[in-house]
Amino acid sequence: MKESKTFESDAIPLYYQLENILREKISSGEYGPTDAFPTEEQLLNSYKVSRNTVRQALSALEKDGLIVRKRRRGTTVCERKAEVETMKLTGMIEDIIAMGIKTKTRIIDFSFVHAPKKVSKSLHLGESDKVLKIERVRFIKKSPISYSINYLPTDIGEQIGIADINIHPMFNVLEKKCNVKVAWGIMNIEATVADSRTSSLLGVMTGAPLLRIERTVFDTKNRPVDFVVVLYRVDKYHYTVKLVRKKLEYGTHWDYTKP
Repeated sequence: MKESKTFESDAIPLYYQLENILREKISSGEYGPTDAFPTEEQLLNSYKVSRNTVRQALSALEKDGLIVRKRRRGTTVCERKAEVETMKLTGMIEDIIAMGIKTKTRIIDFSFVHAPKKVSKSLHLGESDKVLKIERVRFIKKSPISYSINYLPTDIGEQIGIADINIHPMFNVLEKKCNVKVAWGIMNIEATVADSRTSSLLGVMTGAPLLRIERTVFDTKNRPVDFVVVLYRVDKYHYTVKLVRKKLEYGTHWDYTKP
């Protein structure tokens, strides 16, 4: 292993830069399950960093399930199956439910509060109305993947207990516990960065890129029943949209649209 790497910025911890370099090599397939992964000594010599820096980077990769370190056997890249276990949302409600079933959550806040202005507007509530606020972090195994805040109208929120959302995904709780028939939703997606609080909760550096999804869910009577903001770690979450070709009625042009 003769490669040498010049790090980009002294302001970013070296272990984090090295972690991202190795993470990219694993993701690209340069280091695969059948390949020999660099030893600590090789990484020391190649990247000219301290042993502590190397060990911190490797520990982060191991925590995320990308590598396995064993005494006398060295370090190996985990099988590709681990990539399948990362969340992949296609936009269907069933996929969201499946994501909830496969993951675990830690509740940070579960309380009734006055609805913030944007929440009251999204849920068609009055300015003085209260909502149930559910703040939580979601994990795959022991690694955090998302931080979310749900807001639900009081009449729905009063039917929900902490135990319900610890065991079941929100859509299941709405339909089975609250007898709410979820029909459709509106979702906005944008890029953002982690602040000091979310970086601590998600295990990333302050300023790290995150995917922000804001979603309002409606029932079969077109009543908004849930407003949620979710921040995802970009290395743990993929969003996929199926595209189809649709011929326009007024000409021969073609347009791409979500089915």
